[in-house]
Amino acid sequence: MTEPKTEPVLFSSEEYVQRVTAFLKAASGWCTDRGLSVETEALTLREEGLAEYEAPSLYISKDAVSVAKILPIGSKIIGAYGRLDLIGRVSRHAFLFYSGNGPAFSTQTIVKGRITSSSSAPMLSGVDGEGWYWIEARVRRARRVEENLFIDLLTDVSDYEF
Repeated sequence: MTEPKTEPVLFSSEEYVQRVTAFLKAASGWCTDRGLSVETEALTLREEGLAEYEAPSLYISKDAVSVAKILPIGSKIIGAYGRLDLIGRVSRHAFLFYSGNGPAFSTQTIVKGRITSSSSAPMLSGVDGEGWYWIEARVRRARRVEENLFIDLLTDVSDYEF
């Protein structure tokens, strides 16, 4: 008897919009706590296999000068359940949404049509549950995007000190 296949967890565009909205609410608070102005705007997203939908974006400014923006990229991302981009005049950072331990490499050994062994190993270290993550490129380590990391990345993309 073979083990039943487990289907990957799929998220809808509505769930993606809810996750984006929650993150932007947190980011707005982090920004306003530092005297920055924020403004939200809805963007229309078009993804293959999904009906057109709107997702929020966030524009960040200081003294009426644009500092950065956070744009929704999409819910159908290879290896993640959604992507947001933090974009400034100097640089850009992608935030990816993961659940569980994030993406994994899986293998199965099949002998005479039967699964004799299977294993799974995480692709990234640092993913410890559902949330938005930034991938540290040099060591391929995921870091959950929380206030201090967000402000560091905002400084990086904008070249402003906060």
